[in-house]
Amino acid sequence: MQQEILVTGATGNIGSILVPQLAGLKGVSVRALTRDPDNARELAECGAEIAVGRFDDKPSLAAAADGVDTLILIVPPSAECVAHNRNIISAAKKAGVRKVVRISAIKAAEDGPTENTRLHGECDRLLQESGLAYTILRPNYFMQNIFMSLESINADNVFYAGTGDGRLAMIDVRDVVDCAVAAATATDFDNQALEIGGPESISFSDVAATISEVGARQVAYVGVSPEDLEGALLQMGFDAWMAGLLREYSTVYGQGWGDLITDGVQRLTGKPARTFRQFTAEVLAPALV
Repeated sequence: MQQEILVTGATGNIGSILVPQLAGLKGVSVRALTRDPDNARELAECGAEIAVGRFDDKPSLAAAADGVDTLILIVPPSAECVAHNRNIISAAKKAGVRKVVRISAIKAAEDGPTENTRLHGECDRLLQESGLAYTILRPNYFMQNIFMSLESINADNVFYAGTGDGRLAMIDVRDVVDCAVAAATATDFDNQALEIGGPESISFSDVAATISEVGARQVAYVGVSPEDLEGALLQMGFDAWMAGLLREYSTVYGQGWGDLITDGVQRLTGKPARTFRQFTAEVLAPALV
């Protein structure tokens, strides 16, 4: 019997890797929710069924959830994320979905120090109180976020961040995907919330040193204040909510918020989490020019 898995946020950083991986599994059928089917052509080519819908369009969510066994719930960060999570969780429950795997955020809690932390905490609670089986994954800072600085690295061999010397147990998105697959296709982690991160806590100075060594070029990290980072992001065209989110996270990461090493990836996947060196060699280095 095929396990029907619905993935929301299917064309994002996580979903675009997750959907093909699920589609390649024996005994799994995957449905990918997207607002724009043109952006999901590669997902369709790998065998995914494409469902068109939006988190604020309840009929489209009901149609997407119909016949689904497991929902992998990925909702982009926004001020509306609680309403969006509520809508899809409600649709899943009405459709008879058995289980939800939700991608949350590091240390999600309704009394957390950033707005996004608090919003994720509320969304986690909505799922936990829904009556559905669930696994909540709370990933640390994504290694792939360094791609936001790729232009300055390639042009000037420098990148900027607002975290000072704060250390983070950064996680490779590929490990987040592997954890989501494990949680969706087994029952071992049902009704648990797991913090997942990398195997080492490193600063952005360490990041620069690794890129320099692996990429065979001298790359420098320049720390800026969280407030200056926010201003720069606004000038680059970021909306005020997202720029404010990154300012808040930069502040708490600089205070050690991300200095959290766990065994979550090992427990879920049976494999150690990828190091930043692995990520640099396998993912970042090919993009350096």
